[in-house]
Order: sequence, then C-alpha cells, then structure tokens
Amino acid sequence: MRKFGKIFLAFLLSVIIAALTASLLSTQFVVVGLEQAGAEIDWGTRIDMTLYDLGHMGSLYGGIIFLGFGMAFPAAARVHRFAKTKRSLIYVIAGMTSFLVMLYLMQRFFFGVQIVAGARTTLGIAVQALTGGLGGYVFAKLTRQKAE
Repeated sequence: MRKFGKIFLAFLLSVIIAALTASLLSTQFVVVGLEQAGAEIDWGTRIDMTLYDLGHMGSLYGGIIFLGFGMAFPAAARVHRFAKTKRSLIYVIAGMTSFLVMLYLMQRFFFGVQIVAGARTTLGIAVQALTGGLGGYVFAKLTRQKAE
C-alpha cells in the first residue's frame, strides 16, 4: 500500500506540473497572437490572464491530463518491462503522446475547434506535447527504481 501511495502522489504531482505548465504556455501563445493582431497588452493584463487561466483552464485541463496520463503511464510501464530501455525516455514519449492524442480528441469532440487556444498552431501543439513529456519525465524520476 505504501508503494501505491508513493506512485499515486508522483502521478498527481506530474499531472499538476503538466497542467500548470501547459496552461501557462497556452496563455502566452494567446497573448503573443493577440499582440501580433495589433492588441496592446501590458504586463498587468498578461499576468491577470495567466493567473485566470491557471485557475480556470488549468483545473479543467488537469482533469483531462489526469485521464490521459492514467492511460499512458501504465502503458509506458508495460513497454519498459518488455523493452528494457531508458525508463525516463519511455515516460517522456508516453506523456508527449498522451498530449497529442488529447489535443486531437478534444478538437474532434468540439467540432474541429481546438479548445486549447495555445495549441492552434504547429508550434503550439509541439510545445503542449513537450509539456506532456515534462509530466512523463517528472513521473519517471519520482518513481525510479533503485537499479535503473
């Protein structure tokens, strides 16, 4: 039971870090897009937008990430069991893949509209996927075995 608790806490921390980072970066992509369209956004507004999105989008996105990681990380554990290769790399790829699948499914579910505004460009999608990789890396490091 103690091992499960440690794994679950590592899982929650990886979800929280991924959700906060993904939300923060998405907001910055939106701000840049608004500025490129001619809007003048001061630092106070940028900070307000960021904090609002962290609290609102971050929590909703966190639930979706929880589900995605909940499927990706057990699959990564199985891959590692058979592949016997770098565990951290497997979890990074699993996290990135889960984000790509989540973004694709959210867009399909919402009639072709990407609801994560910061993922409406190729670069935005790539940054979101890297955020998923960060979550996978955090989980792998927090749950690493003794002889890795």
